[in-house]
Amino acid sequence: MSETQSPSPDAAVAIGIDIGATTIKAALVGLRGDLLSSFREKSPRTASALRDFVHSVRQQVSLPVLGIGIGCKGVIDAATTRVNQLPGDLNFMEGCVLRELVEANGLPVCADNDARTALVGEVLWGSARGRRNVLLLTLGTGVGAAALIDGVIVRGASGAACHLGHVTVDLRGGLCICGNYGCLETSFSSRAIESSYFAHIHRASPTNLSLDKAGRVPTAESIFQAAAEGDPSARRVLNLAFESLTAALVSFLHVFDPELVILGGNIAAAGPQLLGPLQEEVARRTAILLGRKVPIILQDTVGFGGVAGAAGLVFLQQRLLTI
Repeated sequence: MSETQSPSPDAAVAIGIDIGATTIKAALVGLRGDLLSSFREKSPRTASALRDFVHSVRQQVSLPVLGIGIGCKGVIDAATTRVNQLPGDLNFMEGCVLRELVEANGLPVCADNDARTALVGEVLWGSARGRRNVLLLTLGTGVGAAALIDGVIVRGASGAACHLGHVTVDLRGGLCICGNYGCLETSFSSRAIESSYFAHIHRASPTNLSLDKAGRVPTAESIFQAAAEGDPSARRVLNLAFESLTAALVSFLHVFDPELVILGGNIAAAGPQLLGPLQEEVARRTAILLGRKVPIILQDTVGFGGVAGAAGLVFLQQRLLTI
């Protein structure tokens, strides 16, 4: 599926690609962060399917592009674009060099972890512009995170820094995709919320939602809506999930002392239902040590923020923009 807008008056453009666990997205992005032609499909499960998507995007872009930027979950070596660690649904890319995998035919290719590319987009064009200390969490199929500390995006010794979705919030919790137990991702992610609601359905607890004809579990978005409409099981599931997210955010604020926290991803699209109680409780628990209320806001471009930021990697590499 693609959408097209009028071209930006700025001639410099790059292709941004965001490879998610559920959906792969791409867009032609201008130097001002404007999205031109945009594309999305179900996430590829083979190297050839990923190449086909990239080639299809390139064929539909008529303007000359400066390069391709890629955001992908996992541990990415930004210098080489090698995917060092990628457990789960997309592990066919583990060990691959993305600039070789996508066969860009000489076009420069940049890559980084998808949460970092989302933060790059916010720093270049969004709510983090002009800030020096910012924390961003992507709350979707999993939980991604990135941090800007004293004006530098943190990567760590091996590129694994700020995988905050894998901070332990429950020592007795379930097994996570990363091999740890009780990670934030096992408590607050769309998969965790959907799994918890399914357990209520399976126990014949009072629910407003049920499995569809194909046996699929209600989506996180529909569970949020059901909770707003009074579904007792949905409310219980979300109350427990928010407890984990609150505990994690309080810890993150005490560690990073950010000026701003940005929430992105499909769960963040829940809006005030998510932000209201969360902001109040986090502020109460951090007020004494921080001495101020840290704003918790939604990502400027929900859905395509990581795509814009991925293209931003190209602009940064070619020194057309700076952080």
